Amino acid sequence: MPTVVAAAAAPAEAASPLPRIDRVFLVTRAPAGAGPGTSVSECGSGSTRLSVTTDDVNNYYRITNLRPGSTVTNVTASILVQKSVVDAMARNNNPLTWTSVTKDWSNPTRDVSGTPYTNNGIEYYRYYSTLDTAVPAPVSGTITLPRIGWYSNCSRTLAQSTGVMVNGRGSAVVNGKTLDNVGTYRTV
Repeated sequence: MPTVVAAAAAPAEAASPLPRIDRVFLVTRAPAGAGPGTSVSECGSGSTRLSVTTDDVNNYYRITNLRPGSTVTNVTASILVQKSVVDAMARNNNPLTWTSVTKDWSNPTRDVSGTPYTNNGIEYYRYYSTLDTAVPAPVSGTITLPRIGWYSNCSRTLAQSTGVMVNGRGSAVVNGKTLDNVGTYRTV
């Protein structure tokens, strides 16, 4: 009697990938600015500044895997900076401040919610910025957020430090759900 082989069931349609934040910030410590807003004046001798930038090529801030009709609100970007260095700047009467040179993002301000962030025994202050302009329309399911160009005040304390630990982050509310992206802690 011939054997009857049942046809294989059609594979279930693959679930659509969930929305996510795809983000790489360039964080540098140098006398001159980097990226957008390089017209920022160079620091004087023995002084330096922190810069946080994107260029939409190697460094970017995107929200991907968006379905048609998705809503995106409350977009923020932030940088964690080593608390001990920030405190040293304040003791030297030059507290860390930031200026955004792009009209789309607010000047980063320090989170005053309370306890500093901690990673591997190192404490950090968080400085965050909000998107002040409309969220761009998605292209093929991806929103590319406006470029970031943040520059700190110049500081001899920053220049004299052997290294400053930092961490870039992004957050947005997509369809009512908060998405977070936490980068790698690194030294600049």
